[in-house]
Amino acid sequence: MRRLGLACAAVAVAIGSSGCSDLRAQLEGAEVVEPSVDASYAALPTVLETAEWSVTDGLVSVIVRNDTDRDLRTAEVTMTARDEHGEVLGTYGTSSMGGDSSCCTVQSLAPGEEFGLYFAVGEGSDRIDDVELTYSRLAWAQKPSGSPSPSSSEGAAGGAEVNARATDFVIQQDQTVVRATVEVGEEDIPRALVQAILRGRSGKLIAVVTGRWSCFEADSTRRIRMELFQPVPLGTGVDSVSIRPIGDAVAPRCS
Repeated sequence: MRRLGLACAAVAVAIGSSGCSDLRAQLEGAEVVEPSVDASYAALPTVLETAEWSVTDGLVSVIVRNDTDRDLRTAEVTMTARDEHGEVLGTYGTSSMGGDSSCCTVQSLAPGEEFGLYFAVGEGSDRIDDVELTYSRLAWAQKPSGSPSPSSSEGAAGGAEVNARATDFVIQQDQTVVRATVEVGEEDIPRALVQAILRGRSGKLIAVVTGRWSCFEADSTRRIRMELFQPVPLGTGVDSVSIRPIGDAVAPRCS
């Protein structure tokens, strides 16, 4: 039976033509920034709990959960994959994903919420028996916070309200397409991160599809398209779609 280590995620994204940005989210407001971690952190408490992980066509998908009483503003994650004998098969992070920080950066995770990350492992992924996550560049909110619904992100970015739901799901030979509808409240959302969790008929995690979009106008409804360029088993469906407003150091130009 596979062991669950510290969390990190697996999934793949390719985003449609809706202005997705790969800029790393920066922090707004009061926060506590912790230094990068190293091997000495192994004895410290788990930053996030690993809820589950899986391998699909060379992609390792992991869902992590915030069991603390504070909002985690952001955290970069590196995954170490091991075989059944504990031998290291490889280490994966933003650099191994071509600089795409969407793969391995937790954003705006309130207490009780879950978040998916993804890593392209490729050949040899079927030998993975355990995954371990290392966290760096941690930033926590200073005060404890309640837990909003992950698909209703009121308060995630200055009180902004936004929610998302799946409207269409298509499995093709070489890709999987998730279409979602995003509904925005009374404030503009300059930038947001959207995730879709895919599961099989049995409820098993299949993949996490993640993307970043910009320029959501207040009091508007917008459709977005997300693509996973890996085949998934027949019977796979969308379990949930979540959206989180994120703040960047440089705001996008929205007309």
